[in-house]
Amino acid sequence: MPATRSPRYRPVYVLCVVVACTTGMFAVIWGGASVSGWVRDLGMARATARVLEVEDGNARSASVVFEFTTGDGRRVRASEKKRYFESGAEVGTEVGVVYDPERPASSVRYDQRPAELLPWCALTAVVTVLSGMAAYRTRPDAHP
Repeated sequence: MPATRSPRYRPVYVLCVVVACTTGMFAVIWGGASVSGWVRDLGMARATARVLEVEDGNARSASVVFEFTTGDGRRVRASEKKRYFESGAEVGTEVGVVYDPERPASSVRYDQRPAELLPWCALTAVVTVLSGMAAYRTRPDAHP
């Protein structure tokens, strides 16, 4: 008499499904953020700004004051909410910013470099596919 596998879910199968779902979610989130950031920054210029002040306060009122030079040589001083800046922004540090060349003072924001998320997106997509294949191979039999 041939041996039959138990129809209940095996831990390996459940683990593979959980890993596939979790990494798939991260791949979609990081991929969407990369594409969204790339589209948002189309037509924007990049510069390196020096942090002049970091004002303390709560998450809504704290801000970072910084100064940068535009591509045409104008010095611009601007302020942005601290929560939109990297956490390590201290007085004297240099940070990347993006701005609209036509109105640099009112359109400047921290450069989050969305392209840096793409390798993580690709890695999680590969793990998702491999975990999905492993889940398929370890699935319980539909008919005992």
